[in-house]
Amino acid sequence: MFLRQLEYLVALASERHFGRAAAVCNVSQPALSTAIRKLERELGVELVRRGHRYDDLTPAGRALLPWAQRALAGVEGLEAEATRLAGDLAGRLRLGVIPTALPAVAAITGPLLDSHPALSLEVRALSSVEIAQQLEGHAIDAGVTYLDNEPLPAVEATPVYEERYLLVTADPPPGETVPWAALHGQSVCLLSPDMQNRRIVDAALAAAGAAAVARVETNSISALLAFARAGRPCVAAHAWLSLYGVPEGVRALALVDPVVTHSVGLVTPRTELVLPAVRALRESLGAAELPAPPPG
Repeated sequence: MFLRQLEYLVALASERHFGRAAAVCNVSQPALSTAIRKLERELGVELVRRGHRYDDLTPAGRALLPWAQRALAGVEGLEAEATRLAGDLAGRLRLGVIPTALPAVAAITGPLLDSHPALSLEVRALSSVEIAQQLEGHAIDAGVTYLDNEPLPAVEATPVYEERYLLVTADPPPGETVPWAALHGQSVCLLSPDMQNRRIVDAALAAAGAAAVARVETNSISALLAFARAGRPCVAAHAWLSLYGVPEGVRALALVDPVVTHSVGLVTPRTELVLPAVRALRESLGAAELPAPPPG
């Protein structure tokens, strides 16, 4: 049995297509198919259901897939630890980040990249559910997500910053803050309901006995702030405005009564063998220049 055979199996499970899996692994489709059949003979079980094309993994294939993923992750970890012991940390850190934390990811990882020039970073925009799945499947090394709202199971969590919420509007009321209840019946721009930030906003409105009218819904932070720049009120998180800035002609007011905060942080697999890059990222978080919360 060779590690390449395990790589082919993992790629096939991910791509669900022989041709695409072969392209990911930089081999021909016949070579990949032959290697999978050889692996099946060596293990004594059928791994892939085949018809005229790839169908799915067999129950045995699905049961053995996590072992293949774990074996590949172990080799990657061994190589990464060897580079650290040889001198400097090298390799590639794969980081899954919820879209609402993407504006802060450069600050979160900045000290790590500054300290380890040979280390590269791959950032994937993923939902919290996808982060959990890809951590379990060793497709990413760590994630940045909400820690105290719909928390992920079986992870080590390190808080990074507290997210707060603001009303961005061209027609602000007096003062520096606005109560959530003031949004009752108002037309606002919000993230779409499939995003955890939107569920946080809906819960905050409900706690204040309010229900806003979602005039615009989007799964894009940049699109949401574009509507704010066009003069349409939106509910935003303070970290986004720290990167994009408050659009000209509008104000950002802290939403209060209640003041709602949610912890955003680093999540990593719960294991004794922590990847060197993940360990270094944890240790560097204290030096990160993170967005300051708004007043109120």
